[in-house]
Parts: sequence; structure tokens; C-alpha cells
Amino acid sequence: MGHGFGGFGFGFLIALLIAIWVATDANKRGMNGVLWAIGVFFLCIVFLPIYLIVRKPLLAQQPSGYPPPESQPPYSPPPPPPPTGAAQQFCSNCGAPINPGVKFCGNCGKPV
Repeated sequence: MGHGFGGFGFGFLIALLIAIWVATDANKRGMNGVLWAIGVFFLCIVFLPIYLIVRKPLLAQQPSGYPPPESQPPYSPPPPPPPTGAAQQFCSNCGAPINPGVKFCGNCGKPV
């Protein structure tokens, strides 16, 4: 007679371990781990497959020592180097540097 509870206890332990795993996995993915764990614990056969289908991708882990992405300035490429060998020319309208031989300013569009 006492052997029936051992099987129930083993099933209870398995459901508890799966619910704990789901809770930690859901929290890592920005989902509500407590609600998913409760659903998986009580109706594992229903909630576990649903969770595995609808779970979100893992949240990006930022390496330690780096500032968060929102505090980094946007990337801007360095300005092109001035042409070599010739004196630098500037637009008479806006003052932007222009390359020798061009007919229009690349900044304001006025004829050079």
C-alpha cells in the first residue's frame, strides 16, 4: 500500500524541477517566470509544450566592463583626408572643403 505514494512523490519532484527550470528560463528571456512555473507545475503536459513554442529569445548579455548600449554615442565615420599634393580649396559660398577639379560644391551644391 505504501508504494503508491513513492510514485506520486517522484512525479511531484519531477514536476517541481521542470517548473523551476521554466521559471529561471522565462526570467532570462524577459517573461513572467512565476506564472509559467505555476502553469507548468500544475498542468505540465499542457503548459510545457506551449512555453517551449512561445518563449522569447534570450535577452542580450552585455559583457562586463562595457557601458550599456544607450550610453554609447552613435558611430560616425572619420572625415575623409584632405587631398595630397595640391593646396586645399574651399567653397566661396559655404566654406566647405572641395576637391580640385570639381564644378559644384558637395555641401551646398553651388557652382565653384
